[in-house]
Amino acid sequence: MLDRVAIGARFTRPGPLTFALASSWKLESPPSQHSANTALRFAYSSLSSSSKFQQSPPMSIFEYNGSAVVAMVGKNCFAIASDRRLGVQLQTIATDFQKIYKVHDKLFIGLSGLATDAQTLYQRLVFRHKLYELREERNMKPETFASLVSALLYEKRFGPYFCQPVIAGLGDENKPFICTMDSIGAKELAKDFVVSGTASESLYGACEAMFKPDMEPEELFETISQALLSSVDRDCLSGWGGHVYVVTPTEVTERILKGRMD
Repeated sequence: MLDRVAIGARFTRPGPLTFALASSWKLESPPSQHSANTALRFAYSSLSSSSKFQQSPPMSIFEYNGSAVVAMVGKNCFAIASDRRLGVQLQTIATDFQKIYKVHDKLFIGLSGLATDAQTLYQRLVFRHKLYELREERNMKPETFASLVSALLYEKRFGPYFCQPVIAGLGDENKPFICTMDSIGAKELAKDFVVSGTASESLYGACEAMFKPDMEPEELFETISQALLSSVDRDCLSGWGGHVYVVTPTEVTERILKGRMD
């Protein structure tokens, strides 16, 4: 059996390890004829088994920076909106972070997920679109761009970009097109709205309750703004206002929303 006086001298200041060692002797003594290192390992194991010192499960990499992106269709128009928070888990880093990017006047993409991957992916998409413009001498249709994004993500499926894109645009005869996809490019098409990000569950509920078909641009703006603000209030990883684009065949309207700043 180890000498208690010797071990007590080793820990001159009382701490959690000392108390754990003392409590472990009360419940179960360490095996005899072992070294002091064995006693230390015995004490550490009792600490790790205690529920007080156990850590919470790790956060998903898609939730690391926090995000909320939604796109919604109207009558010959569409709107795409996002929150403005950039965080590192629960710590806010910036309150004016851009998550919606313009491809051309009738095509936008919102990128939720890991912020660094989102910026890298957008740069690659701009490069591909410029090559398309040089070769075809025209802008890319939303359906074509969605296929491009899907192929680019699937190409990296064994080391994917941790992003979930939301694509919105006006196609032939100014018909709105929206879609979203997962991190390896599996497309999900919709005729009303699509969402992505950490606030997805709240966005689905708010959009289901507020969406109406064939909305005019102003009504569409009000609807998507209310859905976004009410959803990010229920998600601690997104928020700090909103960024909304409303796109019609003749103009692009950009607005900043003020929301709860906590």
